[in-house]
Amino acid sequence: MTPETKVVQYLEEAHAAELAGIQTLTAHTAMIPSGPYRDVLERHLQETRAQAGRLEHRLAELGAERSPIAATLGFLETAIGQALALGKSPIDLLRGTGGEERLVKNAKDECATEALEIATYDALEALADAAQDPKTATLAREIRTQEELALKHLRALIPDLTRDVLRAELDGEVVPAADRA
Repeated sequence: MTPETKVVQYLEEAHAAELAGIQTLTAHTAMIPSGPYRDVLERHLQETRAQAGRLEHRLAELGAERSPIAATLGFLETAIGQALALGKSPIDLLRGTGGEERLVKNAKDECATEALEIATYDALEALADAAQDPKTATLAREIRTQEELALKHLRALIPDLTRDVLRAELDGEVVPAADRA
């Protein structure tokens, strides 16, 4: 295996993660009422689509041609990711004791996903640097910066979302935003 082949492998893994992220963000956004949380997810969904496009472009630049077997495997990975995201949506609706708690649990899941993506781009950048591929290293660094910002925004929402849980469940206060979720 050559260093270039390994870079392509890591780029394909990052691309698969972005495609799965698109599906999850789409499903979660559909369940979230208007407000700051939805705004963060909608913004990051647009970024994620752009990131997937940038990764596809870089793969094409590197001449990453998919064999019929690789294309089939890629299709299956995407289909499975979509099925899992869509199949998870009904489960997400049942999480917790109310709409407010579902929002907190989804936000925590999204934070975990962002952390995994950040680690993916850390690895891709390090590999690209070692393989003397500055263009891929720069791409990884730029996308990682966006993922770090998305994680920061998601984490900033969790305290308010959690306070909504307390108000709704312990004080009996109706939190309109979560009711619409």
